[in-house]
Amino acid sequence: MALLTVLFVLAIPLLAKFIKNDVTIQLLANRRWIGIYSFVFVLIHVVLVAHFFFNWNIGKMLENPNRLLGATAFIILAAMAATSNDASVRALGKYWKWLQYLVYVALGLVPVHSFNIGMLFMKNVYAQAFILLAAVVVIIVKVGYNLAAAKRPLF
Repeated sequence: MALLTVLFVLAIPLLAKFIKNDVTIQLLANRRWIGIYSFVFVLIHVVLVAHFFFNWNIGKMLENPNRLLGATAFIILAAMAATSNDASVRALGKYWKWLQYLVYVALGLVPVHSFNIGMLFMKNVYAQAFILLAAVVVIIVKVGYNLAAAKRPLF
């Protein structure tokens, strides 16, 4: 679920570029809140797994490299959620945007974590392929738009 919500938040600006209607405008206007609620899904996932699977044993949770990837993505998403406010934008200045770009690192880590750990739960190969394809498409299109925007003259 966390992977899908992160993909959705990243896809909002792309949807707004291709489909201009009231829904996409509202999604774009509320993207920060949607991102924060997405982190709440991630946090619920981490708390439930830590409690029911590992009884809060941090060492046991991080002994598997795939879980370590998930923990790294969680730390990135936590930093992003914690700085998703106007005060942080002002305090961090230009570094705030760089911190927000770390979502692409998290988006790279989460599918690896999900597919290696989630194989226990998601056995449908077509669903796995669809989610992986969606992540790759969103990353390629977002990076393409960012590169194109960087090459445009400012005036």
